[in-house]
Formats: sequence, structure tokens, C-alpha cells
Amino acid sequence: MRSQPARQGRAFTFLELLVVIAVIGILAALLLPALAGAKVQAQATQCLNNNRQLMMAWTLYAGDNREQLVMNLDSIDNLGVPVDWVAGTMARQTDATNAALLVDPTKSLLAPYAKVAAIYKCPGDHSRNVRSVSMNCRMNPVRPLGPPSWVGGYGTNYATFYKLTDIQAPANILVTVDERWDSINDAYFAIDMSNTGTPEGNGPPRPYYIIDYPASYHSGGGNVSFADGHVEIHRWVEPTTNPRLGTAQARTYTSASDRDVAWLEGHSTYRKR
Repeated sequence: MRSQPARQGRAFTFLELLVVIAVIGILAALLLPALAGAKVQAQATQCLNNNRQLMMAWTLYAGDNREQLVMNLDSIDNLGVPVDWVAGTMARQTDATNAALLVDPTKSLLAPYAKVAAIYKCPGDHSRNVRSVSMNCRMNPVRPLGPPSWVGGYGTNYATFYKLTDIQAPANILVTVDERWDSINDAYFAIDMSNTGTPEGNGPPRPYYIIDYPASYHSGGGNVSFADGHVEIHRWVEPTTNPRLGTAQARTYTSASDRDVAWLEGHSTYRKR
């Protein structure tokens, strides 16, 4: 008796192939948001760690210098590359793409304590800039060619900090802020306590002006660090704080009900007693 030939496997029909493709598409649609969310969370965690390292460097510098806070230069764009807590301005391409400046101990005062350039940049910042962090203008502000901006006029009614021991309630006073790539230039984060919209603080108070824009790279929030060393992600809630990237305009008047500017002001300093 002759054996029967082996039956050949049945090929997929075109309809079955379409069903398989549709199922794969549905699974991908379900999984991609979760993967994207995981990536955002990983970036936020890395950014928190970066800022913790910077805060440790900031604190160690003060400890090694009789509690004196590291110098925080205002307006360095026309001064070459002067010594600062971290060197370089992101407004100049040669600085913006030069990570070596950040860890050069002859230029960056925190370099002996913060030796990895990557900690100066938020992983959610996809610009060319090597730095995305700036320092509260109330932290030892210095301007080589005159008085520092945004701490004068009516703003002199509020504390400016020169030593670590000057800071009362350090858990409430911010030190560094992640700043948007279309706002960042020098490493001096301006918060206008005079509310006049002028660098000198002239004129009557008129809440609120936003000078430098905090970053919103982590689901609408950005990292801020505080003088007690803790770091957190603060979510910005006003549309004026998060305009379309590439459109941020310094010295923009928002409104007297601006919750984000009020939060920045309330955590940058406090009224003198």
C-alpha cells in the first residue's frame, strides 16, 4: 500500500494576515503610551539625581569656604568666559556646546565638587545646550560691571543670601531651577521681587513679571532644589509659564493671579524683618 503524501501546511489568507496586523497595531497602541510614560519617569528620576549632586556640590563649597555661598554672576554675555559657579552662557554657541567648561576648575567654582558635566543638563532637554540649570538670583549675586539685576529697588525689601547661615527656613528657599532652552543664557535665574519689570526695580510694584522661564520637561513640571539639599519636581500650572518652545519672551507681564510667578517669588526669598 502506497503511503499518502504529507499534507502541506495551509498558508495564511489575506484576510487572516490583515487580522494579525490589526492585532499587532492594537497591542502597539496599548503599549506605546506605557513605554513613553516609563521613559518620561526615567528622565525625571535621572534629573532628580543630577540636581541632588549639584546641591551636594553647592553645600560642600560653602562648607569649605566659611559658609560663603558660591558666586552667582549676573549678565556675562559680553565678558568672555569669566569665573562663575558654573562657567559659560547658553546664548553663545561656543559655550552652549562646550561641556568641558562646566567641569573646568579654573572657570567653574563647583567643578572640584561636581566633576561630571552631564549633571548640569536635564535629560528631557533635547536642545544643543550642555546646561539646563540656573541659580536663584538671590544666592550671592555678583555683577562685574555694576549692581546685579532683579535684586534692587523695591526688591531690596527682601533678603539676599551671601552665606549659608543667612538662609532662614532653608527647606523653603530654592537654589537651582531647571530652565527652558529658549530662556536660558547665563547661570543666573532672575525672579523679580520688585514686580516692576525693570532690572533695577524702579517704579511701583505691579505683580507679576516673568523674567526667566522654568522648564516643564517632566509632564509639565521641572526640577527645583532647595537650600536644605532636597530636590523636587514642581508642576507649573499657568499657560504663560509654558509657552510653545522657542517662543519664551523675557520680561513678560502675566497677571496678578499668576500662581507660578507667585510660587517662584515665595520660594526665592522672604521679606526682611
